[in-house]
Amino acid sequence: MEIKIKIKELREKIKEYNNIYYSDGESPISDYEYDKLLEELKKLELEYPEYKDEFSPTLKVGTSEKNLKFQKVEHEHPMLSLANSYNEGEILDFIERIKKKVITQRKLRYCLEVKLDGLSISLIYRDGELKRAVTRGDGYIGEDVTENVMQIESIAKTLTQKIDIEIRGEIVLPIENFKKLNESRLEKGEEVFANPRNAASGTLRQLDSNVVKERGLDAYFYFLVEAKNYGINSHSESMNFLESLGIKTTGIFETFDRAESIKTRIEYWEKERYNLPYETDGLVIKVDDIDLWEEIGYTSKTPRWAIAYKFPAKQASTRVNGITWQVGRTGKLTPVAELEEVELSGSRVKRASLHNISEIQRKDIRIGDKVFIEKAAEIIPQVVKSIKNLRDGTEKIIEEPTRCPVCNQELKREEGLVDIKCVNEICPAKIQGEIEYFVSRDALNIAGLGSKIVEKFLDLGYIKDVSDIYDLKEHREEIEKLDKMGEKSVDNLINSIENSKKRDYDKVIYSLGIPFIGKVASKILANASENIESLMKMTFEDLINIDGIGEIAAKEITKFFNIEKNKKLIQKLKEKGLKFEIEKKLDDNAKNIFSGKNFLFTGSLKNFTREGIKEEIEKLGGKNLSAVSKNLDYLIVGEKAGSKLKKAQDIGSIKILTEEEFIALRAELTNEID
Repeated sequence: MEIKIKIKELREKIKEYNNIYYSDGESPISDYEYDKLLEELKKLELEYPEYKDEFSPTLKVGTSEKNLKFQKVEHEHPMLSLANSYNEGEILDFIERIKKKVITQRKLRYCLEVKLDGLSISLIYRDGELKRAVTRGDGYIGEDVTENVMQIESIAKTLTQKIDIEIRGEIVLPIENFKKLNESRLEKGEEVFANPRNAASGTLRQLDSNVVKERGLDAYFYFLVEAKNYGINSHSESMNFLESLGIKTTGIFETFDRAESIKTRIEYWEKERYNLPYETDGLVIKVDDIDLWEEIGYTSKTPRWAIAYKFPAKQASTRVNGITWQVGRTGKLTPVAELEEVELSGSRVKRASLHNISEIQRKDIRIGDKVFIEKAAEIIPQVVKSIKNLRDGTEKIIEEPTRCPVCNQELKREEGLVDIKCVNEICPAKIQGEIEYFVSRDALNIAGLGSKIVEKFLDLGYIKDVSDIYDLKEHREEIEKLDKMGEKSVDNLINSIENSKKRDYDKVIYSLGIPFIGKVASKILANASENIESLMKMTFEDLINIDGIGEIAAKEITKFFNIEKNKKLIQKLKEKGLKFEIEKKLDDNAKNIFSGKNFLFTGSLKNFTREGIKEEIEKLGGKNLSAVSKNLDYLIVGEKAGSKLKKAQDIGSIKILTEEEFIALRAELTNEID
């Protein structure tokens, strides 16, 4: 009886999620979680066939049971979904199954495409004119959204040939348009979309077709129904045929006959997908030979001749169990959501940023909420939005704190700003933040002073401000006795502290933590002032006349150097031997041997660190770019070069150098000046 109840609960839960997604364009859980629920239900139904139900969601493509906005239309040819896989081993299993299933003298070939993360659509053309657009629905019955689809500019309304044809594809919201849409909704005080797919789905279901036009939906097509009727024998050939008709495809349909080649391309697209203008959630691998499709066959909802490989989830849903307020080096309080642990982009996540109290209020995040999280820039987990459909009334509103959680001092909010700050200058959390910033790689680059060690040294009184770092050798014997330290670790730490004294003047400026002064602004200030005395004497007017320094930055710089505590700290650091002036290494001509030239590097370098080669290029007058473009002059290539090399080769005008060739070029240009 427990199994029967479990199966019933799973079916009801999946149907509820389908209703929310297909009616409201909202995903109550991530794709990965949905697929796992479906797999669990499938497994139980196979093990316990006595509980079979012809209306089970495992036998139907997901759809809503309550969406009455659009006219229902029966598909002439079922619009099936794809079986999903989450690792390369499952792709190899798929290929082995195909080999065992088919009898052919021809070499099996597979077509690989990117899997767009949007809304599936079927278009029907009659005599070359677009007549009807229908959503997938349950795979057998969809919704007529023709009027809205007509507003999508990239969809061909008239083909280059007057033929009858049905094609399938995906309607998406380009990433740039998605960002603009959410920015606009924020300004209006409206709830933002969690991701481009939800935005595309919600947009296509708008009753006002003008909204569809305004939001800038796009579409790509990847399937020709009944391709053999047009004399086509392979899937890749059908894609070329669609393009000849004026139909938009992704242009990505690569064919392979070896599993190893497919594996290599999976690895390539897992990285390269971030350079595409639309969201992708995986790849699709299809048997290329259409003649074999019937032989390989179908399940009730998926073709056996195709499979989807899903990338690690960019988003996941989980629950907010509580809130922790963190105090940074400037005193700013940052709320962190304490989550039910969940897998995201290949790692386990149990904490995520909520940015500030205004973001919490705007997104209406509550303790107990089910929420979507994602990794910002694929690094820092952040809460995207709450899933209000799943609230049960037990959720608690998050209150704005009034006192610092570390030192208990009253908090302040600057007029016109959203951040809450602790203004206590001796707040332990602020001092720790200043030290961690000072020793970070982009600043003084002192290895061995991680967060826990800094906290320990503060508790023991070894450090009271950043200048005390340079006296840590006096506590050597005590430090060696600390857990996980030892003689070798202390040697490495002291050597790293001594090496930090060699860091350039701009790095020292950056390490001071002046608000709004990052790596680029620090270089600008170093070059403009040449020494710290000159910089400290600069007025607001002097600063805003420096190209690259704006009014806000100028205001913060003058404010920073007017604080007595900061002046005393700089004097202490000068006495410790840090560089507070530009080191004259090269004559003015040699400094500019790369003037006007743009550089980029790719792959693993043997002779330089990533920061080291960037600094070298900038010292010699060159500029570092972040991506391949026609403005790039030199691409420096290390081992295991990635997609940047191919892009540079395609452009043709970019000079490609090995590390050794770069070193030789530097020497040659320097000798010419000498």
